[in-house]
Amino acid sequence: MTDEKDNVILGPWGNKKIENNGEWIKKKYDKALDKNNSQLEVQSKLLKIDSITENLLVQLIHTLSENGYDISDENFILDIGFISEAVKGAISRQEKLPHIIQGLIDNIMAPDKTKSEDGIELHYSRFDAPLLAELVDMAEEIKEDGVEISVEFEADTDLESDPEKIINWNDEKKDKENKGSLHEMRSKKINKDTDDEEDKD
Repeated sequence: MTDEKDNVILGPWGNKKIENNGEWIKKKYDKALDKNNSQLEVQSKLLKIDSITENLLVQLIHTLSENGYDISDENFILDIGFISEAVKGAISRQEKLPHIIQGLIDNIMAPDKTKSEDGIELHYSRFDAPLLAELVDMAEEIKEDGVEISVEFEADTDLESDPEKIINWNDEKKDKENKGSLHEMRSKKINKDTDDEEDKD
């Protein structure tokens, strides 16, 4: 038989206070709650965008049909699909959410201003038809060559740790891009070339 004293660990045990008891659980819960709330907020915004777009397009299609336009034409269906995405892109930008068509709009449209006869400043957007024509030609060449473009989507792990990034995505994009959109760079080049030609004259 062994002596029972060999199995007992002796010592003075102090009343050591456990620091941060339960705080880590609260922090994890709060973080999960914030993430969930952000996801719900984004989901709610997306549903709102879809609903508004649907209402606008139903009214547009109804009005066009009443005025004798053929809404069953295949090209019309393509046009309406594009308009639908453009509307979603515009509303998404207002809601500070990304949409794929925003990049196209940023590059083929540019803000501009002029003065009316009364001297009032008018703000409007200018359409860059030559740039869009180049893009259309490039797209047609790609289709003719039969080049398959594979698009890979990667999970954005940053969004899991910071869901606010999806809401403030455009602010970060603007911070990174100081040189402007493709349209702005092209406009600067055209304006510079025009100024150079005027200087030569």
